[in-house]
Amino acid sequence: MTTKTAQTLGTAVPMLLPSKDDFVFKMLFGDKRNIDILKDFLTAVLHLNPDELSQITLTNTHLKQEFLKDKLNILDVKATLASGKVIDIEIQVEPFPEMRSRITYYGSKMITEQVGKGGDYSAIKPAVIIVIVDYPLITESKKCHTKFQMLETTEKFPFNDLQEINILDLTKIPAEPDGDVSLWLQFLSTNDEEVLMELAKKRPAIGQALSSLRVISANARNRSLYEAREKGERDQRAREHAAEARGRQDGEARGEARGRNETLLTLVKNMHESGFTIDKIEQVTKLSKADINEMTRRF
Repeated sequence: MTTKTAQTLGTAVPMLLPSKDDFVFKMLFGDKRNIDILKDFLTAVLHLNPDELSQITLTNTHLKQEFLKDKLNILDVKATLASGKVIDIEIQVEPFPEMRSRITYYGSKMITEQVGKGGDYSAIKPAVIIVIVDYPLITESKKCHTKFQMLETTEKFPFNDLQEINILDLTKIPAEPDGDVSLWLQFLSTNDEEVLMELAKKRPAIGQALSSLRVISANARNRSLYEAREKGERDQRAREHAAEARGRQDGEARGEARGRNETLLTLVKNMHESGFTIDKIEQVTKLSKADINEMTRRF
């Protein structure tokens, strides 16, 4: 079976929605019913021990009501582990301005939110960010998984374990999976059911994720929300492109106007210095006497 609509016993089988879409990703990994899928994904990425995964609390399990009004909300999956460690997972398929700075800011916010007014620094638990991108965010590395902490510059030991950033790059998946992370990234990078079924044979949790994705994709409301979000993103891109085009046109027009003004100014200057009368300059340049007098005062 492929991602194209198939016919099974006369019933149309809907195309699988792309799991790398943040709306679909949120439903797949941010649902309490799929906690085992999330556990396996976190185990693959963070190499957590079973004790840490003995309890996972999802802290934003519902899609916000304003989602339909603002289809460009960033939808992430937030979880707290048994140890108190806080996890935030986000997927970003298109380049985002100043993405590295935004990740740093958000990671810091995950720390400060734990303290609050009059809080105790000893209560701070590690904050871990996982960002899945579909474009080369970390151009300095060819790895599909890069991990960052605050390290001493020469001896490379961590300052503490309170901040960690993991970048998973869908554009750098190895041709042959070389670990559990790359299997999950392959799952996220395609909605071809044949490929997904092959991946499911290699990792049972991916089989669970595929089953859940089929259920999500078959739900008419989910498809409607997904399509509404897609339309919102397309409309936003169209508005941005139109604004850029208008800016270029305005800039070109201003440049042309400046060029004409400079040419006229040079012509008036040369004629004035050559002894031409104001009437003659007016006749040649088609400028008003007031404009010509204003120009000549600059010389």
